[in-house]
Amino acid sequence: MRIGIVNMHKDAIDIQRLIQAVTAIGYSPYILNGTTANQQVLFHRIQKSPIRHWIFSGSRYAVLHMEHQVPMALLQMDKKFMMICYSMQSILVQLDVPIKRRYIRRTEPFHLTVPKEHKDHPLFKGIPSPMNVWRDHHWYFSKADIPSPVKLLASYNGEVMIATYKKAVLVQHHPERTADGKRFLENWLTLD
Repeated sequence: MRIGIVNMHKDAIDIQRLIQAVTAIGYSPYILNGTTANQQVLFHRIQKSPIRHWIFSGSRYAVLHMEHQVPMALLQMDKKFMMICYSMQSILVQLDVPIKRRYIRRTEPFHLTVPKEHKDHPLFKGIPSPMNVWRDHHWYFSKADIPSPVKLLASYNGEVMIATYKKAVLVQHHPERTADGKRFLENWLTLD
């Protein structure tokens, strides 16, 4: 089965781990460049595609630079989306959630504990809690600032790590970098 990957990085080399993770779990990636196409072109390409699952990658761009945003209109389609790191931030910034910046970039593995009320969520099937994840970002959102249409599934030290909004799963970590993250990706791909 094919899966769409929208590269929000400046270079194609930056999504190689994501491509390898998707391939390792048995999917064939179809790549679109999210930084050279304008939002309308990107929207129409995804809309016309028979591919049902789309992953928007992270990026080293600063999310407050509005020229490389995820088109919000995508979330009205009958398709599934996973927004990783930068792409998650793009969605939340467009929802007017206050974004915070730390002066030291967090690039590290850590253990993410899934709250009891969400342990049975299909995204976490077969994944131990705490799950091993990887993050790499300057920007973050406080779980206290998340509006009610966004459903928070997991946080770490008060920062949003996993949430859902409409047809999107929003993740601040990089699932392509750990075994638990790859299982998370696989679970997302099998959701109805």
